[in-house]
Amino acid sequence: MAKPNEITEAAAYLRKSRMEEGMETEEVLSRHQKTLTDYAERNGIRIIETYCEVVSGESLYARPQMLRLLEDVSEGNYEAVLVMDLDRLSRGRMKDQGIILDAFRDSGTLIVTPDKTYDLSDDIDDELAEFKTFMSRREYKIINKRLRRGLEQSIKDGYYVANPPYGYQRIFVDKRPTLEPLEEEARFVRMMFEMYTNGHGCTSIARHVNLLGARPHRSAKFSRNSVAAILTNSVYVGKVVFNKKKHIKKGSKGNPKHITIYNPKEKWTIVNGVHPPLISKELFEKAQEIMNGRYIPSKKDGTVRSPLAGLVRCKNCGRNMQRLSIKGVDYLLCVEPGCCASAKFEFVEQRVLKHLQDILDDLMAEKSDSAQEKDTSAIDEKLVAIRREMANADRQKTRLYDLLELGEYDLPLFRERMAVVKDKMDALEAEEYKALESIKRIQQTDKAAQARKIATVLESYSESDAPQRNALLHSIVEVIWYSKAKKSKPTEFTLQINLKPF
Repeated sequence: MAKPNEITEAAAYLRKSRMEEGMETEEVLSRHQKTLTDYAERNGIRIIETYCEVVSGESLYARPQMLRLLEDVSEGNYEAVLVMDLDRLSRGRMKDQGIILDAFRDSGTLIVTPDKTYDLSDDIDDELAEFKTFMSRREYKIINKRLRRGLEQSIKDGYYVANPPYGYQRIFVDKRPTLEPLEEEARFVRMMFEMYTNGHGCTSIARHVNLLGARPHRSAKFSRNSVAAILTNSVYVGKVVFNKKKHIKKGSKGNPKHITIYNPKEKWTIVNGVHPPLISKELFEKAQEIMNGRYIPSKKDGTVRSPLAGLVRCKNCGRNMQRLSIKGVDYLLCVEPGCCASAKFEFVEQRVLKHLQDILDDLMAEKSDSAQEKDTSAIDEKLVAIRREMANADRQKTRLYDLLELGEYDLPLFRERMAVVKDKMDALEAEEYKALESIKRIQQTDKAAQARKIATVLESYSESDAPQRNALLHSIVEVIWYSKAKKSKPTEFTLQINLKPF
């Protein structure tokens, strides 16, 4: 096994550990880098590359510097990699640990820590490394469980552990996070509640505070939705709410992506927070009473309640239109304040169905033409001939190699003949591509198939519920562009429907 003084060049990998949470990342990595640099100098090792993992997640694929290091290690670029301890390489999933250790094992790269050098080609070192990474993973899971229990208890005690909402900043009390008012934002929160309870709508409030210079945390300006979120957030009356949603990690239950499930309000847990309120309980309750009587907010529980969800966009700003219920009547409106006028949802839905019926009628009238357009037999025959010539050219290439090996051709003559064959192959491939594109275009303009699909959607629509209607429309519609001028009549809006290719 190689000793540290036998290594001449190495890389260094720096990563902050779980035990160093709360400390500045740059400070920690700088201290570790000095320790490894001093070690390298004492042992005559030159560090030729340093990988600093600033953004570090549990998953291997959330660690870009580790992925870069593994690629270089697999290519055998280093004799060794210096690291503070094995934990810094991986304490994540067993699968990730296996990938990392395999890269070092297969390339023969040593893992050097200030305490020990690991040569994974040595059975004892290999077993020790696997054991230490296994114990590291176990410790990591125990720490995570303790942290979760600590967070849960902090929430139950009224401490606010999430990112601070607008109007507050994070502070620590008894080493636990909570909130204190940030007056430069808090004044706008109070203004929003006062304006709302005095009869202003969310859109006009958003426009007003934007003009006064208010800026939300995660966007350029306030919108109707962000104002509504503030007006319904009980943190502003000194409450802490948790269990509003639960998460299912990607792949944990066979799901292809991360899933967020929003729980109904009766399942929420609400406790008194240790942070001070920004508004009075009476003002908050008055706002909720107005809110409940004014509109029904969409429920983010993963279900589709609008047949047009995700389909209709504002032609002016390009943003998705939203359904809003006002006094029991559904409207479709743009979330961008002052962008375009809203319309009754019923009118828009009826217009979409009428447009689809008109398209179907036109397609049925052109049915005879579509049958002729669908015929690709001539191009199919041409495609067969092209591929036959390509096979012959490929055999010619093989024959040229054989003649070169037999000595029938010298190298200059071989290259000359091979160039001719390659030019022929390139020309045939270009012809093949054109033929395939022609067939594709003809199939996409198959009016009979398009008519059948639209007819199926229209026939099934009336008997379907909202999620089914949405799925039916999504099967044939790419996007619906909506436009309506201010102060126009209720039905004076335009729709442009872009269908999916068939």
